Amino acid sequence: MEVADGIYEFSGVSNFYIVLDKEIFVIDTGMPGNADKIIKYLEKELHHEPKDIKTIVITHHHFDHTGSLDKLKKITGAKVAINGEDAEYLTDEKSQAGSAFMVPLIKLLNFIYRIKPVKPDIILGEGDHVGDYQVIHTPGHTPGSICLYNPITKVIFTGDNLQYADGKIKGPGSRLIPEPEQYKKSIEKLGELDIEVILTGHGKPVTSDANKKLAEYIKNL
Repeated sequence: MEVADGIYEFSGVSNFYIVLDKEIFVIDTGMPGNADKIIKYLEKELHHEPKDIKTIVITHHHFDHTGSLDKLKKITGAKVAINGEDAEYLTDEKSQAGSAFMVPLIKLLNFIYRIKPVKPDIILGEGDHVGDYQVIHTPGHTPGSICLYNPITKVIFTGDNLQYADGKIKGPGSRLIPEPEQYKKSIEKLGELDIEVILTGHGKPVTSDANKKLAEYIKNL
């Protein structure tokens, strides 16, 4: 579970994280049903109370990253932070964009799981900070996709911008990149950073040769 010092990963349909920083925060919440899992681990393994989680950071508005957000917010009282370009999807003021297959599927899942809209407390922009982590706005996958980068530990959370499998960094796939030019610019911006650990929204963590592997991916974009 501990993928880097003070960082605990939960995997499932998507990856989500507890981060012990200046304060405790959570990055994404996975599918519905994960709130209790997060709280149980926090209490039994990390010896903290639910109220110790101060912020829930959402890397982007997609269902598999926000499914447990409403419940986790109610349990912890934490503030919800998201980029402004994705905020209205979280509140249901904007409808889910996507393919003719995905949009009805998301609506059906929302109905089945009774997902409730959540109003963000914090709007994150380029250069803002959550603890020691710098917010990097990386549109392309969604308009408000963000990464969180710690220049001290050289750890970056990339949400769905990157995946890692079979020893290679990949993207989310062309069908999930509605703005390919924006996406390319976003990933090239990440390539300028000094990175040692990449923690993704799907797939395994990158814990060695992170910059080299990222450069190889960017070269083929």
